[in-house]
Amino acid sequence: MISNKKKWFALIALVAIVSLLLAACQCGEKPPAEETPESGDMGDTGDMGDKVYKVGVFEDATSVNFWAANGPDNTVWNSYMLPPRLAMYGLSDKRFDFVPQVATDLPDPLTQEGDMWVVEVPMQEDVKWSDGTAFTAEDVAFTANAVLELGLISGNWSSWYDANYLDHVEASDTYVVKYVYHTKPGLARHEYGTLQAPILSKAFWEGAVADAMAPIEALGANPSEEDLLAAQGEGHDILFAAPSDGEPLAGSFLFTKWEQGAFIEDPANPDYFNSGVMVTMYSDGTYKEEPGITLYGEGTGDVEVQYKVGPNVVKTVYSIYSSQDAAILALQDGEVDAILHPLGLQRGLQERVQGDPNLTVLENPTNGFRYLSFNCRRAPMSDLAFRQAVAILIDKEFVTQTILQGVAFPLYSFIPEANEAWYFDDVPKLGLHEDGTGMTREERINEAVKLLEDAGYSWEGDVKPTWDADGGFVSAGGDLILPDGDPVPELNLWAPAAGYDPLRSTFAIWIESWLNEAGIPVKAHLAGFNVLVPLIFTEQDFDMYILGWSLSVFPSYMRDFWHSEQAVTDGNNAGGYINPEFDALSENLMTCTSFEECKNITDQLQIMLSTEVPYVVLFDTGIIEPYRSASVEYPYTQVLSGLQYMHQGGGTLQAEVNVK
Repeated sequence: MISNKKKWFALIALVAIVSLLLAACQCGEKPPAEETPESGDMGDTGDMGDKVYKVGVFEDATSVNFWAANGPDNTVWNSYMLPPRLAMYGLSDKRFDFVPQVATDLPDPLTQEGDMWVVEVPMQEDVKWSDGTAFTAEDVAFTANAVLELGLISGNWSSWYDANYLDHVEASDTYVVKYVYHTKPGLARHEYGTLQAPILSKAFWEGAVADAMAPIEALGANPSEEDLLAAQGEGHDILFAAPSDGEPLAGSFLFTKWEQGAFIEDPANPDYFNSGVMVTMYSDGTYKEEPGITLYGEGTGDVEVQYKVGPNVVKTVYSIYSSQDAAILALQDGEVDAILHPLGLQRGLQERVQGDPNLTVLENPTNGFRYLSFNCRRAPMSDLAFRQAVAILIDKEFVTQTILQGVAFPLYSFIPEANEAWYFDDVPKLGLHEDGTGMTREERINEAVKLLEDAGYSWEGDVKPTWDADGGFVSAGGDLILPDGDPVPELNLWAPAAGYDPLRSTFAIWIESWLNEAGIPVKAHLAGFNVLVPLIFTEQDFDMYILGWSLSVFPSYMRDFWHSEQAVTDGNNAGGYINPEFDALSENLMTCTSFEECKNITDQLQIMLSTEVPYVVLFDTGIIEPYRSASVEYPYTQVLSGLQYMHQGGGTLQAEVNVK
């Protein structure tokens, strides 16, 4: 029998499991009929010898300081290459079950203790840092309390340790962690937030944290909010600049070498506590570790996935390539075993690898989107009518189907369809008719002009853009004039260069053209990814930009990307969208405790965002990934967002891949 506690967490896990299993089986290579499970038990790998897992990537890390790399320097490339940090809980491979990592079992429900909500969680006692010291509750409490006291909110920190709910964390015993919340959290901030947050070494980092706290402590009691924010900002800079040389780690891989612009080398952790554990997932929902725990069922169904946790290699090496062409050549020549890219392989390169007997090409559904964001702090981007007019002028169907030949597909909802459990289609779709067909160019220009005119805009010389029916094109008018009579200044639109993502650069060029036709002076600027990130999130010196997000299964990002709390330097809300109604509703997403309640909130949030348009959600693609099947074997190949997603956050797949 499953305990009541396990039944509750089975319901949590079911949200992800059902949708992901359905999505994952719709595309990608099927395993041979005789193989059960997907890739079989990889078995005893024996002596690892000189086995090296070689991976190609396309951007360098921005920092190896974990605080910074998950704060203002937060990028997917850091997530791929920096070695994993342990957490109390995590999500299982492929199915994303909520499972213990350092904890010994699923957590008890939160209980009220005075004005606080608390839970105590026992830890495993055999986990060691790479310097040989014990991994204890003191490390858990130190990490959480450092984030709270420093006021870290940039990047991932606010979703991991959210001061809006979490009061502090205690070490109630050497191997027992006590979580104390001043406001009762829901799934997003407890199970899918704090309990899955990374843990750093107190012994190594407490000096740097003390230095970072000095400007805050110097303020004394009851500082003004302005002074506190300034002191916290100074403290953040101190912490983010602290050296990390010699940092002890406890995950499956360590860190030894970073040759900037060339490679990062992560050696296997010979003392990884989970090494040798056999993981089996069954069709009845059971998750089982041997030795260890059995969750969510009795293991009576068919075996879906089974593998032995490694690492099965001596190290992982991430080599940086300037283009996908260069990386494909390296893959074909055996210089790398796999290529990681959040966008996958450019479809135009697929033919080059399709017939190679040493390679296998996978295709999986994705949980992400690429989008255009407005800087809502500046006119005219601050005006709803302007943002809606731009959304109408962008013909997603034309670019994805005609220009990109079906390589991409247009999006309108803020939760992708591949995340089936949370997807909601009934949102306002600017630029589409009620029957789902796209507006013509004539309809788009007429609708945009009407929207702008009704909001008080005009055109230079009182000549507005019109549709030339005889010529079949837009007859440009004068430049757009703001409602206050000033001309709209030339606006910048930043996007990745074609070498990084030809799809987004293509969209940028077409958007530039369509907006200029309507009298909106826009200039597209295409730049490298690591140039765009600080420009957008730290400097916030843009009018519009195009980037993309790889998304979590539980859509807590529906708050974190657009809440006013994140509309600060290095925050996720770089566009500065502020709507008190949105803030209030999105905060409910942090406290909801059932799927039905949370789903109702995300549906409403999507309607609000699709109307207010802080982003124009543009498109996405399925993800195509080649790997060298002649040299490596994975325990599974069909998973939401592909193999690259399972490498993120230091990943688990690196510890399970077998080099032949």
